[in-house]
Amino acid sequence: MACYIKIMFTVVALSLLAMAVAQAGDVVVIVNPASSISKATSGEIEKVFMGKSSSVNDTKVVPVDQSSKSQARVDFSDKILGKTVKKVTNFWKKQVFSGKGEPPKRLEDDAKVIAFVAENKNAIGYISADALSDKVKSVSVDGKEKW
Repeated sequence: MACYIKIMFTVVALSLLAMAVAQAGDVVVIVNPASSISKATSGEIEKVFMGKSSSVNDTKVVPVDQSSKSQARVDFSDKILGKTVKKVTNFWKKQVFSGKGEPPKRLEDDAKVIAFVAENKNAIGYISADALSDKVKSVSVDGKEKW
């Protein structure tokens, strides 16, 4: 009986892990098609989204973030910023409280980020890779098109 319980526990744990992996997806960094930016480093992107820089490759940018509930936000924070969404949110709370900065504009989902970036020449954002459209241009980050 104890062996059966261990097997069932293992099956449930593996199923949950598989579901978590299936939910995670690739993200792409995007800019307006008129932007001169075509590649960047993850360090440059991190500095922009953490308020430590306002440019990529000497081109001024305005970052746009997604809702903290968005899977694209979770993936972007983890894969490119190297932080959890909670850590990024806490960082911005401290910045705002101390008067040192304001977080990037936050939009609800991929479609709204695409629309914002398409309408704003200096905008930079990120979306799920499967949402990429010809209204925006993807940026190669550290030599990768998708993260």
